[in-house]
Amino acid sequence: MRGAWVALSLVLALRLLLAAALPLVDDEAYYWVWSRRLDLGYFDHPPAIAWLIRAGTIPLGDTELGVRVVPVLAGVLAAAILLPFARDPLRFALLVAGIPLYALGGVVATPDVPLLLGWSLALRGALSRHWILLGLGLGLAGLGKYTGYGLLPLVATWVVLSRSWMLVPGLVLGPLLWAPNLYWNAAHDWASLGFQLGHGLDRPPAGALAFFGAQVGLAGPLFFLVFVLWACRRPRGDDALLWLSSVPVVVFFTWAATRGSGEANWAAAAYLSAALALARVDGRLARAAWIAAGTGLALCSLVVAHLVDPLVPIKDDPVARLGRGVEMARSVQAWGIEPVYTSRYQEAAMLSFYGGIEAYALPGVDRPDQYDYWPVRWAEEALFVREYRSGLSATVDDFCEDRSGGDVVREGQARWQVYEVRGCGPQRPSEHDR
Repeated sequence: MRGAWVALSLVLALRLLLAAALPLVDDEAYYWVWSRRLDLGYFDHPPAIAWLIRAGTIPLGDTELGVRVVPVLAGVLAAAILLPFARDPLRFALLVAGIPLYALGGVVATPDVPLLLGWSLALRGALSRHWILLGLGLGLAGLGKYTGYGLLPLVATWVVLSRSWMLVPGLVLGPLLWAPNLYWNAAHDWASLGFQLGHGLDRPPAGALAFFGAQVGLAGPLFFLVFVLWACRRPRGDDALLWLSSVPVVVFFTWAATRGSGEANWAAAAYLSAALALARVDGRLARAAWIAAGTGLALCSLVVAHLVDPLVPIKDDPVARLGRGVEMARSVQAWGIEPVYTSRYQEAAMLSFYGGIEAYALPGVDRPDQYDYWPVRWAEEALFVREYRSGLSATVDDFCEDRSGGDVVREGQARWQVYEVRGCGPQRPSEHDR
């Protein structure tokens, strides 16, 4: 146990260092914007991530570390909570630390963090037969991400199979904690739940093989192989809960990938249960799990090193997008004109965080987002910013009477266009409508 605590402490220290050093990604800035307007729900996700970010920015200010500090702590806490239920706590700590998806996701502030913390708390509550912890965990998982709702029927199945009837009140408490967000959804025509239910299904299917391959990479090849070998067993007792909260999750989202494009991180929480399961086995499978932990840590070390200083050029490397909004925000800030309108929420959020700029994503231009629910301050003189495209932008013509400029802002390979616009107001009918 002492070795496990040392390992998690080192993981926490490293993640905090990276959290302070790395620029925000687009979605983190977007969630930070949410945290400035705390609510019971948001268009894209339930509210937990916004509240966690706000808890960090109150003491540390609107900095990268302020945005990430509480989510980073929550991510490590998710592993620490389950240490007492691993027959080999050190193996469990190293397995979790060696999952590439967690190594990356453990640094950034995303809704997966409260989902994982709630998932962990619910597992602890079930394994310790503590219905309040179970209910709190189920509630937090669902308030973190809607995929957390899926944990309820999985745990309920295990409660019935194990006849752990003392946990039934926890199965009721969890949904009760979702009620405020469900109320927000009802008041907004179920837009958030509807968006997530349709998210990925409105695009061509990714295919089960592609999704399955992504899981191998995100969980770690050897980890995933050992997990599959364990999943083929017939676990009993408490291990049956770990099987139910991991194997069906991966299977379901693999099937879902045949119906839509899907996202590789949808099955993220399953690997927390899988890691605990692999920390409870013995014999050959235990030795294989140790090897998986070691290779996973080596792989994560390469990932972290690439984050800090890219090792090799990679086409469409996500790391190249880190910090792309910093120079854009500074350049746009130099114009000294506000407000600023954008086509997408990504640019609006980055301009707000790094430039302190009053920015709005124009309603109805790109995909729906939270900006559609907030009032826009229309101005006689403003700026319009969008990703660089050839030709002039006609997007803003539906909102502003006149535009000029189109100056290009460059940052590495990324480019944006900046227009001066005048006479802006709510969307006007087009010539066809007239």
